[in-house]
Amino acid sequence: MRLIARIVAVVALVMPSTGCALGTASRPYPGANVDRLWECTVAVAEDPTVEQWHTVENNAWVSRGDRRVELMRVIERVLEQEGAKPEEQRQTWSMTLRVLAASPDGDPETGEVRRDPEVRIESRSSRPPAQFWIFADAMLDAIDARLNDPVQRPGVAPPAKRPDRAGQVAPGGSLQSP
Repeated sequence: MRLIARIVAVVALVMPSTGCALGTASRPYPGANVDRLWECTVAVAEDPTVEQWHTVENNAWVSRGDRRVELMRVIERVLEQEGAKPEEQRQTWSMTLRVLAASPDGDPETGEVRRDPEVRIESRSSRPPAQFWIFADAMLDAIDARLNDPVQRPGVAPPAKRPDRAGQVAPGGSLQSP
């Protein structure tokens, strides 16, 4: 029993110093252009939209040199559940968003091997909020949507829409029905 207690104590002391962040979410983007991925990440960080919440404050500090965004967002809502009084909730989110280029031979700084570009979101709080992973997944989904939106992709024409023929008259045709 003492051995188990010692192992748990050592793990609790070592984990925070190893960089193994408890509040980290990431997603690889196979074949993505890193510059385009960076543009999409910045756009999502600067967009204050948070589903089911009202954004009170949204601060995004962009560091283009190392493809990093420091984000601090204050959000609030009134949670209404059946049989309970409405509960006012207010949260402050502090996180770092990083766009990491592929490095199949190992990152020069960390030695980490990445086959594909990646977006990594890290909570800056020692105790990430309970909804951190839901919020981070929503941000990664928003990056996906921007990255894969043909209208927003540079150099790609949007798909041609079939014209609506209702109410159109052929050139030289009659405006009256036969």
